[in-house]
Amino acid sequence: MDVADRARIYAAFADATRRLASAMDTKAGFVFAVNGALLTSLWIGARMADVGSVARWLAMGSSLCAILALLAALWVIVPRPSVDAAIYGTRGSRPVSHYGYVVNRYSAADFAQFERDVAQFDEADFAREALEAHFIVSRIVQLKSKWIAIAGGLTLAGIGLAGMALLAKQLQG
Repeated sequence: MDVADRARIYAAFADATRRLASAMDTKAGFVFAVNGALLTSLWIGARMADVGSVARWLAMGSSLCAILALLAALWVIVPRPSVDAAIYGTRGSRPVSHYGYVVNRYSAADFAQFERDVAQFDEADFAREALEAHFIVSRIVQLKSKWIAIAGGLTLAGIGLAGMALLAKQLQG
């Protein structure tokens, strides 16, 4: 396999992991909306503030889970320049397709230097850069996936507690 073929394959890897990162952001948005709706339905629709103590405590537990899930989902979509800025350049690579590297390495007035640096890349440099992008974005996707799993678990717990709160409300009165 020649360098150009490797570059295309590595670029495809990087593109696939970027799509996964986008999917994680979409999942975070969905979890965020579900928990916002859960909080609204509990306190405005079902009027859990006007019920007995058991139902209210269950609703407060559900709300706590929903708020924590909101925070976990928000953490997924908050932009971060990198997972670990210390990895940039430590292996001799220059991941010029990753904005965190570009921002940390070049000032706003350094476009000409950036252009000169990229112009010096040969096919092997571009192949390595594509593989580096895949490596970095894979770490970002893994971190996002972890927080989505946490948000999903909290959402399920919140929905379960909300169901119990609504049942307790019906039984109380």
